[in-house]
Amino acid sequence: MSINRLAILKKLHLLLLLLCIILKYYPKERESLGENLSRQCEYDIQHLCPSCFPGPNECNFFKDRLTADENDPLDQLACQFNQHGVSYGVLDKNQTVVIKRLNQNEQVEHLRDLLCEKFKIAEKNCEFGNDELFLATLRRMVLNKDRVEGCIICPVNDEAALDRLLYKFNGPELLKLILIYTNAQPLLLQLLNENNLRAPKFMFQGGFTLVESFDGDRLTNFYSSSIKTRLTIANELVNAILSITDGFDGFRFYLTDINPDNIAIKLQSNDTVMVSFIDVNNIIVLDSRSDRLGRDRQKTVHTRIECDGCFAYVQDEICSHQYSDINLFAICQLFLENLNGNSNAGFLHFAENRPELKRIQELLKHCVYCHPPDCQDRKMILQEIQRTIQLIK
Repeated sequence: MSINRLAILKKLHLLLLLLCIILKYYPKERESLGENLSRQCEYDIQHLCPSCFPGPNECNFFKDRLTADENDPLDQLACQFNQHGVSYGVLDKNQTVVIKRLNQNEQVEHLRDLLCEKFKIAEKNCEFGNDELFLATLRRMVLNKDRVEGCIICPVNDEAALDRLLYKFNGPELLKLILIYTNAQPLLLQLLNENNLRAPKFMFQGGFTLVESFDGDRLTNFYSSSIKTRLTIANELVNAILSITDGFDGFRFYLTDINPDNIAIKLQSNDTVMVSFIDVNNIIVLDSRSDRLGRDRQKTVHTRIECDGCFAYVQDEICSHQYSDINLFAICQLFLENLNGNSNAGFLHFAENRPELKRIQELLKHCVYCHPPDCQDRKMILQEIQRTIQLIK
C-alpha cells in the first residue's frame, strides 16, 4: 500500500471517529426540537413584541405537533447550523415540513433598537410601540426608496399601494410592517396560496418562526437529469413564472433571487412536475394600478447587466413601470447559463444535435442577450419554447 493511500485512510478514520463523537454527544433533536421552538415562540410573543401577537398563545403547536426527522440525523445536524435559518421537521408524525427562523441575525431586535433611537427611548425601556406616530415612522421605513433587500413595495413612497397590500393580510398592522421590513414570507405565502401561485403552503406561524410545506428537492439536484425530465421541468417553470409575473388584483411579483437553490421540484408518479418558488422574501411587490404609474410608464424591458456571479437589475426601472419582464429574463438566463455566463452550466444544457433543441437554444440566447428596442416579447419567446418542448416530448 502506498504512503499516500495510507495517509488518506488515516484521515478518513479520524473523520469517522470525529463524526461518531459528534453524534454521540449531539442533543437528541427529535426530543427537543419542539420544546426549543416553543421556548423561542414564548420569547417572541411575551418579550420581543407582545403587541404583535395579541391573540391566544399557540406556542404549544411546536411541542405537540412537530418533531425532528428521525430518518436522517446527519441532515438534522447540518440543518442545525444552516446560515439561512432553515431547518426541517415532521408535522403530526407523517408530513415533512420546512421550519424557517424569520428573525435571522436578530433583525427584529435591530429594528426595535433603531426605532427607539429615533424616538430617543432609553435602552431599558425600549419596546415596540403601537401608537399612530410609531406606526407612521415604521411605514416610512418600509417604503424608503433606499431599501434594496427583502420585500420591496413599489411604487416607492406610495402609501396607497402599501395600504392596499396590508389590507389583504390579517393581524395587527405593527406585525405586518415588521414582517415586511424584516422577512415577509408568512404574509406573502398566504397571499400566493390564496391565488394559486407556485409557492410553499403556509402551515403555521408562532412568534417569528414559520412552518411551511416541503415542496421537493432543489432544482440544483436535477441539472444532470435526462433532457426529457429537464424539458418537462422547464415547461412548468415557464407556467409558474408567467403566473407570478401576471399576479392578481393589480399586484405583480418580481423575484430578485431566482436561482437553482430557491426553486423546489417534485416529480409526480404520473410524469408530471410540481414547481415551487421556495424563497419569496427577496421580492419586489408592485401595485401596477397605482396612480403614480401613468400611461407612459406601461412597460420596461430588462437588459442583461454584466455582473460576475450575480444577478443585477435597476430597481427604479421596475418600480416606476406597470410591467417589467425581469422575471422572464431571469428564467431564460437560468435555462441558458449560470450567473457567470457559462452555457454549459445552464439548466437546459445538452449535447444532442436535434433541430428542436437548437431552436430552444437560439430563442434563449435572444431572450438573454437582446437589447431593447430589438428584443422580441419575452412572453412570446417563452411560449414558443413551450411549443417546441411539446414537439420533442
